[in-house]
Amino acid sequence: MAKTHQKNNLEAGKESIKILITTDEYLISGDLYLPIPSVVQNPTNENLLFYALNCGNKFIQLYNCVISNKDSVEYQPEVVNCYNINLDIVHSCQIIKED
Repeated sequence: MAKTHQKNNLEAGKESIKILITTDEYLISGDLYLPIPSVVQNPTNENLLFYALNCGNKFIQLYNCVISNKDSVEYQPEVVNCYNINLDIVHSCQIIKED
């Protein structure tokens, strides 16, 4: 079954997206406030996320975070209102689809 690529255009009034970040030790999910759509020529969520991660910033700030330790899954995840992440430790980042 072939997967089709569906663009997620930035909806009016939607300022953040839910993302999942993977590092060596942690899985971090949270809300990332996107840059102003006018900074990117094609303002999809994916393009704005790419811009936020690659525009020369050293850190990003996530809100309503859930931080899980990959090695100790038996422990309850930590919940943090606001969390700064150094982009040097990020292995991967993906948008979490919300239903």
